[in-house]
Amino acid sequence: MKRRLGVIAGEAGIDFVDVSLMATVPGRGLRTPMLVSGPGARRYAEMIRPLGARADVLDGPAGLAAERKLLRSVFYKGLAAAVVEALEAARAAGCEDWLRENIADELTRASAATLDRLVEGSHRHALRRTVEMQAAADMLDDLDVPPLISMASRDLLRRLAESRSTPQVY
Repeated sequence: MKRRLGVIAGEAGIDFVDVSLMATVPGRGLRTPMLVSGPGARRYAEMIRPLGARADVLDGPAGLAAERKLLRSVFYKGLAAAVVEALEAARAAGCEDWLRENIADELTRASAATLDRLVEGSHRHALRRTVEMQAAADMLDDLDVPPLISMASRDLLRRLAESRSTPQVY
């Protein structure tokens, strides 16, 4: 949509700016980190930075900032959805406090190495993890918790397993 708006604005001689807010606004206001792109991005950033704003300019067309925000949303909103589903299931299983503490500990200890471990481990152990996520989804069904994220995880892992040409570690 922002790419299309950028083209329409450009045809009308308007320097369109794609502004994507990269964090929550409450408590930050104008200091909320922004990504900006499009023909008017540099000018926009120059106008608002003296007011205390943080605007990172991406060289490229309108829509580039929105694309980056949505890519981040896949991660961040997906993570939030996984946490919500897991805690709902833990509540139904009678161990929400335990899981909440476990998740907080994992997030607190996370580092760049955690990211590498998550990605590499998902590829390397995709077949075993597909089976594990099916079992998790079945358990959530038994707990009357819709396993939306669990099933999506299973499906992604299945796709990774099917795309591998080398034997997997089970």
